[in-house]
Amino acid sequence: MINMAHQVDAKERFYRNFRIQQSNIQEQITHLPSIAPVAGERQDATEHILTNISRLTNDVRDATHFLPAYDHRVYVNAVTALRKELDETTAKLAPKSRFQFRPRPARTLSHDDAPDSRRLVNPGATRDGSPTPKSSKSTNGKPPISPPLSPGERGRPRSPRAIKIENQTEAIITLPADHSRTSSAGQLTGLSNCVVNLAAPAVEASRASPFASLALRDISNSVIIAGHVDGPVHITGLRRCKVVVTARQVRIHDCTEVDFYLWVTSEPIIEGCKNVRFAPLPELWGVEKVENKWEEVKDFLWLKQGEQSPNWGVLPEGDRVNKEVWKGVLGEGEEKEDVKEVLGRFGIA
Repeated sequence: MINMAHQVDAKERFYRNFRIQQSNIQEQITHLPSIAPVAGERQDATEHILTNISRLTNDVRDATHFLPAYDHRVYVNAVTALRKELDETTAKLAPKSRFQFRPRPARTLSHDDAPDSRRLVNPGATRDGSPTPKSSKSTNGKPPISPPLSPGERGRPRSPRAIKIENQTEAIITLPADHSRTSSAGQLTGLSNCVVNLAAPAVEASRASPFASLALRDISNSVIIAGHVDGPVHITGLRRCKVVVTARQVRIHDCTEVDFYLWVTSEPIIEGCKNVRFAPLPELWGVEKVENKWEEVKDFLWLKQGEQSPNWGVLPEGDRVNKEVWKGVLGEGEEKEDVKEVLGRFGIA
């Protein structure tokens, strides 16, 4: 009798766990088309979905000792349907073959054409997807500037530019005042002890468009002000950071000791995280009056019904960064500061 009750309980737990994972994977597949293909971001998301499907396949296989044969076949078919749905989605997103090869015109760089580069350190904004230099070393004490436009490009409407910032250490990084990011994607990778401000500069705030998507990966001891993202934000492998973002979706994986300040219209999702805390977007940023679900966090690796996941919590008001510190990093305070001093104000050593 006890064994039968235990078996029923195991079947029920497996059913709930399966449905949660199945729903998670279906949601990821549904939103895959909204992820920009630049810098391998969509490929990374696809591989993450494949990993989740593989994990679910193993769970079904391991459950054969307590699942009836009919139930087991139902679960196997459900996993097969997920893989088929992913294959169909990626097939639709595959680039169409084009039998046209045009030489890329050479660009003439002129120092006089460079945008305002104050406090700008190798932002990695490119027009053609080419990689940017990885070094953040300055010359004569001045930060390097981003590639200027050629004379032939001046006066022409600017096409969307992807923002790619990678492999930076102890840098303060901002966008140039003339940067247009309409429908562009952002990617920040391999940063350490940095302060990054991707919020629209004040002179452009009234006409700046949101990022289409954003990916943050492998960042430590840094402050990231991501600004407004119209689509999904994928955050992976952050350690001891402060992150501010307004977005439609936020997906967080394998992060430790990170404080998130969010305005998000869907439930934030965490997976494989420890000691992450959440707070609402600071009042300094104005957003549309829509529901903010910053504290409705879902931990996909915490399956105990009715119990709070120990992996995340609400950031106490007394521990939140105050308004004056946010103003300073947004440029309303001192213009030229040492990055270590700025990080110190945020409590990041």
